[in-house]
Amino acid sequence: MRGDGSSGDGTSDEPSTLHAGPLQVEGRGDLDFSRAVLEKLYSYPLKRPSVAYLLWLLTGLFGGHRLYLDRTGTGLLMLFTVGGAGLWTLIDVFLIGKMVRKFNADQVQREFEGRAPRQLAFMPAKGEALPSEPYWAAKRSTRVRLVADSIVMMLAAGSMGAFARQSGVYEPIIAVVALIAIILLGTRWDALAELPILRGFDRWAHRLRLFYYTNDPGGALSLAFRQVLAFFAFFRKRRRAEVRMYLKLGAWFTIIFTGVDLIQAFGIGSSGGFNPGSLALDMFQTFFATYAFAAPIGAILNKHMLLQRSDRVIWVLSAVAVVFMAIGVF
Repeated sequence: MRGDGSSGDGTSDEPSTLHAGPLQVEGRGDLDFSRAVLEKLYSYPLKRPSVAYLLWLLTGLFGGHRLYLDRTGTGLLMLFTVGGAGLWTLIDVFLIGKMVRKFNADQVQREFEGRAPRQLAFMPAKGEALPSEPYWAAKRSTRVRLVADSIVMMLAAGSMGAFARQSGVYEPIIAVVALIAIILLGTRWDALAELPILRGFDRWAHRLRLFYYTNDPGGALSLAFRQVLAFFAFFRKRRRAEVRMYLKLGAWFTIIFTGVDLIQAFGIGSSGGFNPGSLALDMFQTFFATYAFAAPIGAILNKHMLLQRSDRVIWVLSAVAVVFMAIGVF
């Protein structure tokens, strides 16, 4: 983001005051970004070879180690080719060390140059203050827009439930309910962010909220067709950042659910009726539905949190999503 308020890639056309100073959101409490949270987000963590190799061992066929190393594109390609039928996975064991070193070198260089860390590449450098409220807040805070967003929430959640009923794949509903819980609880109970498994999802949720703070989530129509419009704007750096975050979310949940399916298929007491074609179809449907429906729901909840809606409004919107997913299923 440049000092004149534009993002440098045409995605932001409203002024936002940035000036030197400690990293903080001026005039705001802990609802969205406490100083401690922002300091954690603006850290420059290095990747550990031991973690990368462990992920290769456990999720190498699905590209989990590449997702960990911020190689989203090739990670997704591994996910949907099952590690290039295993061959790519075998080759990667010799490349992991180099990939870790390259990631860490880039992270160190970013810190030395004062640029934002890789996980916040869409943000200004550390040491600049954010404006007191999102530049888009005034035009998105009317009651009429809240009603319109509620309708979009109903449509997205209901469509997701109907998709699950017709496809027989219910894992995306679990993923989106988990997303709602992460968004809601992560802003209220900091202790959850310290739990090993939830820590990564909590950081992801904070990065997403920070993205929407500096980028207009859009009106009801934009939210309803979030992922379609995202691909049309994929050549824009900031919109790519949003797409990548949801792609990673969909990929990780797909890997988790696929792992559970494999354990059930080959575990003790299984019937041995493993069907690779069925598993591949389930993977695609899980990824597609999680990616497609998580975006409008996640954007709406973050949008109204950033508008400092009351807790009642946020919880009602969340309940609407859950209820309409259930209606779609049944």
